[in-house]
Amino acid sequence: MNARRRGAVLLATFALSWALTFAVVQALRDDGDDDRPALPPQAAPTGSPSSAGPTASSADGVSLAATLAGTRNSSELALEVAEAQARTVPPSQVRDCQQFASWAQRRGAVPVGFEPLHLLTIRGERRVDVAVHRVVAVPVAQIAREREQGPWVEVACREEPPAPTATPDILDLGGPHLLVPGQTIRLLVDLSGTESVGEKFPIGGWNYYLRVDLEVDGVTQSYELRDEAGGYFRCCGRTTFMGYQAARYEWAVSPKPTLRYCPELNYGDKPPPRVCQAREPG
Repeated sequence: MNARRRGAVLLATFALSWALTFAVVQALRDDGDDDRPALPPQAAPTGSPSSAGPTASSADGVSLAATLAGTRNSSELALEVAEAQARTVPPSQVRDCQQFASWAQRRGAVPVGFEPLHLLTIRGERRVDVAVHRVVAVPVAQIAREREQGPWVEVACREEPPAPTATPDILDLGGPHLLVPGQTIRLLVDLSGTESVGEKFPIGGWNYYLRVDLEVDGVTQSYELRDEAGGYFRCCGRTTFMGYQAARYEWAVSPKPTLRYCPELNYGDKPPPRVCQAREPG
């Protein structure tokens, strides 16, 4: 009788152990056996901390924005655009060259050059110490250029008379900078690098956003910034090649839109002086 009882106990113990083991294995399988690729993290909203970065309440003391100011090798913000777009008259609300550049870029124009420059605007919402440590471009996708939409030309804006240029407070990274509530500092910054492709910006036009490492009161966070409209930045186009310069359209937008046209240049050694003539808009 005792032998039967011991056998029953052993059988019950074995069954219970098997059931527990099966439950654990099944739970682990359901949790970790999904071979589908993980979805990429969504980009953080403009000016908000990146979801991949650290969080700290001290970072709420600033607001941060970025503007594409031009390219390293250009003294002006010239843009590559389809010729039909270059002839389009700017709308009446475009009253200066900064507004012209923003309007043109929203319609597909791309800054001419090899590496973008950005103007960071940092505003203190309370008394804070801030320092920018790194600005990295994160390429998203190459800009699709449909060649049948060409030819591609250069478009630029000029002020008549030239407007005073608003210079940044500081021309590079640095800090810390002490900001009081309501104070704004503007930094014209080079890229510290380009994610996944090293230090140089990739050749050809690309959509991208910025990742900015910003220290606020000793705590560094990573911010993901897009352009003023909430879209991707776009850079960089090319209108000058060996022995060739694309045609150029120059707009003055105030007091009323006027246009000058500069024909394309083909040359052997050095480019000849450009000759531009007034042209009726449209």
